[in-house]
Amino acid sequence: SLGLIKKDSDQGSMCDTSDVGSSSPTQNQDIVRPVGIQSLSPHILRYIFSFLAVQHYDYLNHRTHTLYHHLGPLTLVCKSWNAIASPLLWQERTFHGWKAGEELNTFLQQTENADFSSTHEYGEFVKRIEIIDSHDVVDKQNGQFVINWITPDVVLAMSEHCSKRLRDLTLVFATGRQVSTENEEGLIPWGALAESCRRLFMLSLTNYICPVLAVGNGHPFHMFATHTNPLTELVLKRCKNIPPETFQQLARTCGKALTKLVLLDSDENLGSAEMIEFARHCPNLRHLNVSWIEFVPPKINDEVVLEMTSNCLRLEYISLLDANEISDVSFQTLPKLRYLRNLILPRAGSAQSGMAYRQESLVALAKSCKRLEQLHLVAPGATTSRFFEALLFCPHLQVLVIAELCKGLLIDQRFKTLGLAKYVDPETTDAYKLVWHKKT
Repeated sequence: SLGLIKKDSDQGSMCDTSDVGSSSPTQNQDIVRPVGIQSLSPHILRYIFSFLAVQHYDYLNHRTHTLYHHLGPLTLVCKSWNAIASPLLWQERTFHGWKAGEELNTFLQQTENADFSSTHEYGEFVKRIEIIDSHDVVDKQNGQFVINWITPDVVLAMSEHCSKRLRDLTLVFATGRQVSTENEEGLIPWGALAESCRRLFMLSLTNYICPVLAVGNGHPFHMFATHTNPLTELVLKRCKNIPPETFQQLARTCGKALTKLVLLDSDENLGSAEMIEFARHCPNLRHLNVSWIEFVPPKINDEVVLEMTSNCLRLEYISLLDANEISDVSFQTLPKLRYLRNLILPRAGSAQSGMAYRQESLVALAKSCKRLEQLHLVAPGATTSRFFEALLFCPHLQVLVIAELCKGLLIDQRFKTLGLAKYVDPETTDAYKLVWHKKT
């Protein structure tokens, strides 16, 4: 029986071999199934989803944001698509306008993840948050067309549920909002925000009024300056009552990490000593924009500029709207900044202050800073033909603004060779403002 079985098996194997041998070549090939979108790797799907993004350029902060607001329907397709689209959809959150309050409350409820049926911890995906107080609703208490979305409870909720990956925070407070001077009630919990958001690198505040408290009594914003992660970008616009010690502490805390510093419409608490601290402790600054409110006297002097040109050698953008107190002594050091692209000193060295830049200093600036793209100066009587000849060393020059220029200077032919068009704006009877820009 074993022999018969073996024989039958041999015959069966022989039959099978003969059948395979007699089969056509196409039958031996594996069946190739069509590739569907479900079979693509997450990396490829993420790349495909990126084409639904919208690029938004922020002109105030000079940077581009990538928004994925159109990925909502993709999160409802399947679990794999939801796992890829949700982190992209939730990484940028902006709240402003009439529905900001309702959207903000919904957002905070979802980040708390109180419902166990939630698919993700959505707060862990958030990388950037922007909240702008509304100016469209009447506040009956003070009669202003503002409403405050940014409350201590909102900031505390963000620090608890959106702190894992939060990198960029922008808060635009309502104008005229007064913060309480009490120790607890009505104060933004900056300390909790600094301790929880350890990945926060960019902070932008507008219209923030600090409480009038001594630094030694636990000033909330000073605690933030002490315990926060070293920031790469610090933007403070129309912020009042920030103590001078807090500015100095921010300079020491940020240190080498800080690359962009914007302090616009500052009050008298920001002075030359605070600017010197930023220049000393932040050598990697690339963007500097500083100005004061109208009734505050200028704070930028020669000591500030000398410290800046000695330590911050990688500066690319400088805008000092109130630098009336600088003289040619500090202007001579600007050629050290070889990476300089934009230099804006619109009210520096005016004729009223009696300070004017020498011709040699302007020529040295033009010859050394060959990457200049924009140049705004007040240089009465110093911009002679030698200065314009030196500007030929700046092939990337796009905009040139010179106020109080000598009226007898003939430079039309020189700037035609640079492709610049001239626009003359008579500001006063004794001075002219000439603007050149690239022809488009």
